[in-house]
Amino acid sequence: MGLSARSVASAAACLSLAGFVLAIDSVSFDSTPYQANSDTSPYQTFKSSPRVEPPELLIYANTSSRIMDGYVLIGVDGKPSSGSRSPIIYNMSPGENIGTVVWAGFEYSETFDVEIQTYKNQPVISFWQGQMLDGFGCGSYHIISQNYSELAHVQPVGSEDAGDIHEFRITDDNTALLTIYWVKNADLTPFNGSSDGYIYECSFHEINIETGELIFIWNASDHTALNQTYNEFGNAGTEETPFDWFHINSIQKNADGNYLISSRCLWTVFKINGQNGQIMWRLNGKSSDFKVDAQADFHCQHHARWFDTSTRTQLSLFANMGEEDSTYSRGVLMSTDEDAKTADLITLFHNTDQTWSKYEGDLQCLNCADSDTNWFLGFGNQPYFTELTSDGTVVSDVQFAVNNVINSYRAFKFPLSSWVGKPLTNPNISWDTSEEKVYMSWNGATEVAKWEVYTAYSTNSTRWTLLGSAAKVGFETVIDVASFRKLSTYVRGKALNSNGDKLGYTDATDGTSFYEVSGETQVASTSTASATVSAASATSTSEKKSSGLSLASTSPASLVILVGMVIALFV
Repeated sequence: MGLSARSVASAAACLSLAGFVLAIDSVSFDSTPYQANSDTSPYQTFKSSPRVEPPELLIYANTSSRIMDGYVLIGVDGKPSSGSRSPIIYNMSPGENIGTVVWAGFEYSETFDVEIQTYKNQPVISFWQGQMLDGFGCGSYHIISQNYSELAHVQPVGSEDAGDIHEFRITDDNTALLTIYWVKNADLTPFNGSSDGYIYECSFHEINIETGELIFIWNASDHTALNQTYNEFGNAGTEETPFDWFHINSIQKNADGNYLISSRCLWTVFKINGQNGQIMWRLNGKSSDFKVDAQADFHCQHHARWFDTSTRTQLSLFANMGEEDSTYSRGVLMSTDEDAKTADLITLFHNTDQTWSKYEGDLQCLNCADSDTNWFLGFGNQPYFTELTSDGTVVSDVQFAVNNVINSYRAFKFPLSSWVGKPLTNPNISWDTSEEKVYMSWNGATEVAKWEVYTAYSTNSTRWTLLGSAAKVGFETVIDVASFRKLSTYVRGKALNSNGDKLGYTDATDGTSFYEVSGETQVASTSTASATVSAASATSTSEKKSSGLSLASTSPASLVILVGMVIALFV
């Protein structure tokens, strides 16, 4: 999806949207590494936080449009040669910090369905972690607090580590909705298979998170026939390769206690009675109860969601569409009338390049209380996410990896106010004594507005001299301390919030090792030398390897001019 893959007209159109936006430490506008046929993908590294290795973002953004403030969450999955395979938070608010990494949960690997939810009236991060199998997973679910410690570890009842990747939804009652795939005997003679064949049964559970009590269970084959599937049977149906006939991939519960579920292989969204499990209606597929507007037609869908409990409901989903459709994946927002049994298109959402995603993906309403809200698309097995206005106009397109190297099952965006990260760890510091530069960062901390650097001749000193300060811009901030006459043997950093209050101290360092400093320290007189301060630019793999444009340190205004000149060469 980089510049080299776009037509000149498309590139010129992007430029006319007020230009590209450059993030301080996370964006490269040389698209060559993103188009490479490679087993690696561009990622960032930071001197002060070497274990933080998030994907480098390639951002096409319209600075004059309505990009909403917020954090984007992805769960990086793919080849280990491309940085952290972990949950990642980026700040995707418009402005100089767009694309800045906020948190990389490097303690966790191969995570899916990373999002901000509410548990016991507090914001939490939730995700699945485990082993990915043939289109589903076996693992468990984690609920993480604002200090990034684990509040709960959730497993299916009676089936430890059998939780599937596709859904982990926390309800208003502090219960969890989750999916399970398991092998079951079935008569497959209608498919010219064995009468003693095997299928993947698809179930969903609702469980009490705190007690583990099973509240509700539903099994697909108990309520719908196998011949409703669109999936090709092929050589499936054995115990080694069970037939994936249903493929559940989303669950939601409404205020009436009923469930909305999505079946990829039946091309159907179901409403399930929360008392007895009976199917109340089917939307789309071979036995649809609704007349579906041709423009709203969908195949192989994911992430079905509804927005009210009245007779007329807005329903959204991510329609992957099949390979045979010769088309592109899109978000579909439709209006469904349960009495008239009609489903009418409201809006289609797609990215600029009309990407086709074979599997996975999501469509998210960013502020459903506002009819003019923005929407957010994640493209599943394709490494892109896109923000759009309510009429489907793209306001930002982002690529975060080389195709087929890494991806994210879903991508979500949440308001900045929805997450305040307060890590229990200390901030990090690195002192490059050869260049006399101090680098500081704090993985997961969202309240840092300013950094200060202090120096002393002993780690036991109770008096540290303030060398200089810098406003936090990007993930990692650097202060040049070469000009300070009072530079001593050790340095340490201090993180402050926007009110000037202390948030935390780094350890002390002599440039080689790190030393704990206990307690508060008195501040000696500030050095009279002026500080040279700036935001650090992350080292990225694309900058190391690319022989093309390297614009990571170019200002946004200069970048617009430069990109315009490049495009002009081809006009």
